[in-house]
Amino acid sequence: MLTLNSVDYFSDKLPDAHGHLSLPAALTTLTRYPTPVASNMDGTTEPLLAVIGNPIAGNPSQFALERAIASLGLDWRVLSFDVPPDDIAAALDGFAVTGICGVLVDLSVKKAASKWYAKRIGSEAALIDCLVRGTDGQFIGFDERYLWVKEQLVSKTDGVRLCFGHCGASSPWNVDLLGVEKISGNVKPETIEAAQAILLVDDLSGPPELELDEWPENDGSSVVIDLTACHPQQDSISELGYQLLTESDLFVGVLKRAVEKWSAKQVDPIVIRDAVEEYLGV
Repeated sequence: MLTLNSVDYFSDKLPDAHGHLSLPAALTTLTRYPTPVASNMDGTTEPLLAVIGNPIAGNPSQFALERAIASLGLDWRVLSFDVPPDDIAAALDGFAVTGICGVLVDLSVKKAASKWYAKRIGSEAALIDCLVRGTDGQFIGFDERYLWVKEQLVSKTDGVRLCFGHCGASSPWNVDLLGVEKISGNVKPETIEAAQAILLVDDLSGPPELELDEWPENDGSSVVIDLTACHPQQDSISELGYQLLTESDLFVGVLKRAVEKWSAKQVDPIVIRDAVEEYLGV
């Protein structure tokens, strides 16, 4: 049985102030559950969740997850692991046979984790950033970033949905799967006016070029999901009246979706957002 409160949980290494652990120290001390852990994690053992990334220092995921879980009245533990991409497969193999009940995969190691999962399920390709322990004891993978964006787009059913940037077949934001129209070159104001949802993602050479002076004002009914790495025109988009969602909204959404998959309970996103802002000193 995994006992997290015992003094010998780690032989010679303890978590730092944020609960971050070196991978070898953590994996060598975790003991295997005698039976599979159900996806809702009911049972007599204290469920353990993991956050993996590289680097992991300064990542607010663990802090925010702990707040969200506490708000649900659940007695779970969350630990963070700094795992280089080359070691992700070994780490996830270790998690798969230990008491880890769920894993949140940071974007910094998503490619490596997805490669591991694709091989595990016998698929040519897969994208995952969240793992949930199924009733058969095996990890089930989900791409929560994609699912969150899809959820925002699907909620806009009446108008056109557009994508600026790299949203082709080789992109995580595949226009066919998302049901959006890729915009190339100049776009007419009436096209923007007809759009209920606009997705902005980095192009191969950087942020997409937008002609915001050609965009009509909006009454707040249309949403712009801006996932570009560096975009200087977010304030201008908001000033035109569009509902603006950014990478920070996506981050909160991913954490919310992960907690709800692990717990089968609804969590207030404000709890997560407040925790992230507190951690980052916003």
